[in-house]
Amino acid sequence: MDRRKLVYSILKEINKGNEPKYTDYDVELQFFGEVVEMMKGKNLIENATVIRGGMGNPVKMTLLNHAKVTFDGMEYLEQNNAWSKTYKTVKELRDWIK
Repeated sequence: MDRRKLVYSILKEINKGNEPKYTDYDVELQFFGEVVEMMKGKNLIENATVIRGGMGNPVKMTLLNHAKVTFDGMEYLEQNNAWSKTYKTVKELRDWIK
């Protein structure tokens, strides 16, 4: 699993107005939630919600329906624009991030 590609894909999908879900990528909810939390912490996205069953407990849900890509997120997309050509042709997101 390429975590950087997952971050890129989540940013691209949010930027296109989509709401990516962990099932789109064939990854565990826990892993997906941790990546989303990291993206929030690095100021790549805003208005994303990760719901846990209490502080430090497992991820129960991720909500990206109101998420927005920040300026830092746009910079991440620009810095990794070499992936854009292959990303446009992908049919299944889960195949692209592997």
